[in-house]
Amino acid sequence: MTGIILAGGKSSRIKVEKAFLKIGDKPIIEIILNKLKKVFPDIIIVTNSPSEYKYLGVKLFRDIIPEKGSLGGLYTGLVNSESRFNFVVACDMPFISENLIREVVGNGDEYDVIVPKINNNYEPLFAMYSKSCVSFIKKQLDEDNLKITNFFPFIRLKEVAEYEIKQFDPDFHSFININTGIDYEDAVKTTNKI
Repeated sequence: MTGIILAGGKSSRIKVEKAFLKIGDKPIIEIILNKLKKVFPDIIIVTNSPSEYKYLGVKLFRDIIPEKGSLGGLYTGLVNSESRFNFVVACDMPFISENLIREVVGNGDEYDVIVPKINNNYEPLFAMYSKSCVSFIKKQLDEDNLKITNFFPFIRLKEVAEYEIKQFDPDFHSFININTGIDYEDAVKTTNKI
């Protein structure tokens, strides 16, 4: 299984490359990478500025189809992965739980997607995807239909329920992401509480 980090976003709301914001003394990208390395033998980062990530020593890929958001990044990661199953996470989620990742990816290989669901909403950027999703994603990209969850009705999906998530991450910290300066300030405060 491969770990895929999506780092191709424009960071339009926060105006800086979110992956390199520091939580404690480390950039978020390094925090995520260090956690994924404990779970997966192979890591891919999808980024349109590979020179900035080269020092991390993992496989880097530019978007195959540019300007298609997270769905385009997911497509690029799955196409370039050598693994049938892949865990995908965004580059701005500093508090991901290794144990929760193991729970998600260990939930059965008879599914195409295994995704947490919180407050009736999917968390598609903390989920497992099979390479069998590629054709469905490509169809959406061709139609410029960029919401990741729109292909979920067409594949074998397993939801990870809130009560299951709470066993590994009681406060749902894994799903904290950073889109604004306020989010970043809150994340810095959160790291002192965890």
